[in-house]
Amino acid sequence: MFNPLPNLMKGAAIVAPKHHIFLLGHMRGYTSLFGHIMGSNPAICGYYEMHIGYYGWKSLIRQKLLYFEQETPKPGFRCMFDKILHNDHHISPNVLNSNQASTIFSLRRPQEVIPSILSLYNRIDPSHEFNNESFATRYYISRLDELENIAQQLERGFFYLDAEALNHCPDQCLSILSNWLNLDTPLSTTYEVQKKTAKEPYGDTSDRIARGQITRQKSDYANFQFDDGLMEMATSTYARVRGALLSISEYHSICDIKTEISTT
Repeated sequence: MFNPLPNLMKGAAIVAPKHHIFLLGHMRGYTSLFGHIMGSNPAICGYYEMHIGYYGWKSLIRQKLLYFEQETPKPGFRCMFDKILHNDHHISPNVLNSNQASTIFSLRRPQEVIPSILSLYNRIDPSHEFNNESFATRYYISRLDELENIAQQLERGFFYLDAEALNHCPDQCLSILSNWLNLDTPLSTTYEVQKKTAKEPYGDTSDRIARGQITRQKSDYANFQFDDGLMEMATSTYARVRGALLSISEYHSICDIKTEISTT
């Protein structure tokens, strides 16, 4: 017998206004981990990168339409989540400045991001342009420049997060963020493994994301041979943009990694 209830639930979820949480970051910045933590909260629907742009209020409806084509609304949820990691996916400051939005910026140090990008694409597609240190570094620098540009256009306060804080001090980090988002149920270091977890093209495809909890396991890139000129440009950009985001953020969760930052 046909059950109309699921379709009615999806229709109601799409039509009813929701609060939208956006993570603005870059590739290999623990964003899949962050998305799963957010998407496991009973108040939040969304855990993977949807690869769409946000130009106005119609885009917020489109997000819900696309998401609930394959996902089931949680009973009583009030927030939608998405992450935007590429300059090709535009997000309008008007969307972020709306009362319907909360914005989180997150950066990870280039000494970990660049080799992580190269390691990923060497494994999944060695012929891809991201399997090139120069291209990966240019992506990182241009992405951070764009994040700074977006932040400077925001009239509403935003949250800044050192991506490393999810591993180094997860309990403190998630507690601060839960309070900032006014969540009745705090964000947890454990999360649900979803049907798109570790699948292309929805985020991290490694086994680590499928463990269902923050492992605090750190990748070791000590032996990676960096191009000194490229890394100097990336590190300088990171220090500048991180400083700018911290100076204008409303709240933040950071790691004490100042001694590891060098612009010389």
